[in-house]
Amino acid sequence: MIYLDNAATSKFKPPAVIRAALKQLKNSANPGRGAHIDAVNAAMLVTEARESVRELINNPRSEIIFTKNCTEALNLAIFGTIKEGGHVITTVNEHNSVLRPLFELERQKRIRLTVLPESGTTVTPEEIERSITRDTYLVCVNCVSNVTGEKADMEAIASVTSKHDILLLADGAQALGHINIETEKTRIDLLAAPGHKGLHGPQGSGFLAFSPDIRLTPLLFGGTGTNSDSVYQPLISPEAYESGTMNTPAIAGLNEGINWTLKNQTEISKRLRRLTHELIRGLGEINRITPYTYPADLNGVVSFNIDGMTSSAVGDILNEKFNIAVRTGLHCAPLIHKRLGTLKTGTVRASIGYNNTENDIIRLLSAVKDISSK
Repeated sequence: MIYLDNAATSKFKPPAVIRAALKQLKNSANPGRGAHIDAVNAAMLVTEARESVRELINNPRSEIIFTKNCTEALNLAIFGTIKEGGHVITTVNEHNSVLRPLFELERQKRIRLTVLPESGTTVTPEEIERSITRDTYLVCVNCVSNVTGEKADMEAIASVTSKHDILLLADGAQALGHINIETEKTRIDLLAAPGHKGLHGPQGSGFLAFSPDIRLTPLLFGGTGTNSDSVYQPLISPEAYESGTMNTPAIAGLNEGINWTLKNQTEISKRLRRLTHELIRGLGEINRITPYTYPADLNGVVSFNIDGMTSSAVGDILNEKFNIAVRTGLHCAPLIHKRLGTLKTGTVRASIGYNNTENDIIRLLSAVKDISSK
């Protein structure tokens, strides 16, 4: 099968990732839950993985909390920083991992929420600044849209939020691995990311990186291996935010995935940009195609529709007749589809990964051309 659903989860996993995860499965021990050598070794591995994340984001001061995915990391950031009655700014480009927590808080009347932009999908720093009120405490922006591949100007947005002493939460799900994000330099306060996408790690891994100056309210309460004589949650990071047994095999795999990705990031970025360009250009030469990704957005995510067909119908044909895997539907991001006018049809999303080649793009374009000619 030609796999073009890497925005959901990357197909390619480096051999070192698989070896590391298997090693932990074969030598299972609970990090931070014992003084015996296996538990100590597991804890040391988790510590090493935290350092790998700090290297990835070039921020040696950052707190690193491991989560089971990016959704949990985003929820920890949103619920962990809540200011009752305060104001939050977000965008139509966001995934439901951001929208659902925020809209639930708004429904409970715990926050006021502004969704930008007023038209189109491009969010400007100027529009964010105009929307700031006296009680604005958080801005949530995804670095790259998982629907259109549009890249946000995070440095310019961070310049606005830092000037007004407002926290900036970045969703790095579609960016990390091929776009360099330096949280300290860029002044991103909180960065959430999955391990299983651009970092080529296992599913069940993710993290939240945040400034040590931020005190979060824990999302989960339970055993931490510390302060066990108390019935109250400890306040020290990272234990305060990692209750329960950690997914050590996934963290071990993520550690190796980060290391491999860092070594190959230049090549990965070049390949994604080249193949994205070829796909966008090729779709522009096919009749009945409506594109939703701009030629300038070469970030591995390309959405389109064939006029007169639902995205699910196109996806089914690609899968059954051409053995090509893409994602169809709303991609868990309803507001951008409402803005694009694709709530009923969804979009066909082809997302490129390290596993893909020029021949994959040629075969997808050929298949789309065949479908559109019927």
